[in-house]
Order: sequence, then C-alpha cells, then structure tokens
Amino acid sequence: MDKLSDAELYTWEFLEENGAKVQLSSITQIAELAHVSTATVVRTLKKRGFEGYSDYKNTLKRGKNNERNERIKGLSEEASVFINKNIDEVQRTINLLDADELAKIVSAINEAHSIMIVARGPSASVADDLTHRLQTLGKNAVSRYYDNMVLYAESLTANDLVIAVSSAGETQMIISAVKKAKKNGVKTVLLTCNYQSTLTTLSDFVLRSYKSKIEKSRLLGDASSRMPLELICRILLDLVAIYQEKGTIRE
Repeated sequence: MDKLSDAELYTWEFLEENGAKVQLSSITQIAELAHVSTATVVRTLKKRGFEGYSDYKNTLKRGKNNERNERIKGLSEEASVFINKNIDEVQRTINLLDADELAKIVSAINEAHSIMIVARGPSASVADDLTHRLQTLGKNAVSRYYDNMVLYAESLTANDLVIAVSSAGETQMIISAVKKAKKNGVKTVLLTCNYQSTLTTLSDFVLRSYKSKIEKSRLLGDASSRMPLELICRILLDLVAIYQEKGTIRE
C-alpha cells in the first residue's frame, strides 16, 4: 500500500472519523468539510486500496451492516462500547501501517550500535517494555525517562538510534533530547498517536497509531492512550525478530 503524505493522512483520518457524514455527503461536500481538494480525497482513497469515493462509501455501508457495535451478550451497553473501542483502535492502527516505513525502521534498529528509548508519563511503561524486549533480541537498548535523557542524547553518535514514545508528540523534554541527538547525526524514530506534532516533524521515521476519542478518565485516566502504542511496539518487535531470522520483512 502506498505511503500517505501528511495531507493524505489527515484526509484519511478525517474520513475514518466522520463515516456518518461521508455516507450522507458528496465528495465535494466532504472535501469542503475537511478543507482539502476533491483530488486529495480521491488520491487518498486510491492509496488505501479503494477505486474512488463511491467505492469507499459502499464499503462503509457494508461495514455498517456488519459492525460489532451491538451490545456484547452478558455485558452492559457501556462495557460493550469500551470493548468495541479497543477493537476499533486495533483495526485502525493496523490500517495506518506503512510497509516502507516499517522496513526502514526495522533496518535502522538492526544496524544501530545502541538504542536510546525516551518517554515520559504514561508512555514510559510502553517504552520500558519495548526496551526489555529489544534486549532479549540482543540489542543494546536503554530507557531514559528523566532529565538525564537530554545529557545522554549528547553522547550518542551517528551509529546509534533514538526511539521516542510519545502519544501527543509534544513533550518538551523528549523534543530537547531528539534535537540534541540529531545534532550528532543520530536517526530518530517516533511512535505516536498524533501525526501533526513537533516530534513528527523532527523525526526521521514515524509509526502512527490510532487513539479513539472515547475516553473513560474516571477509570483509566491517561492510561487509556497506551493500548495503540503498545500495539505498534508489539508489531515492531515481531518484525525485528523476523528480520533477524530471515534478513528481510519484505516480499
């Protein structure tokens, strides 16, 4: 599947977030709502494997008839909504994966002399798990969560790699660490839920995950944002293992 540009990625996420409006709107109307051209809408959909706007609308209608939004037997409506939220995050995150970007990231991880993984707040637990699993794959990986991440970044060389785990992509300490590393020629990978952020602009490679707008802060707090990041970390680790065994993840 062809890689989406930033404008196309924005368009795709707009379409996915506004399925009900898409089914009731012409391509001209939906382009105006998204503040993009009709050509961008068509180009985006073709890159995602659709013949055009009508094909996408028909797919949405078929999905509407088969969607898993009904209440799960034995559970309340609220519980069912949040289970379906997780299913939706998984499906949409997988839809955002780009084969070329994945191949480049896996290659960079394999070639790196050392890997510094940086995160703050709730993302730190995701980064910690990623670090330990990379270590089990034989990589020299270390996690940095505090002020020393900036100092540590200054010691890295062009043979090393930085992986930033940041849901919003706007954590100032991580931004400072990435900037320091890049001054030394270090390649940077970003794992994020936000495709329009400072870290997205700074990073050489980006893996984007989808975070549902349905939240339950009373129960989950910021932890609700971890699951999409955990998913792309797991996918990335599986691909690194395949690369080590086969020498490639491509066809």
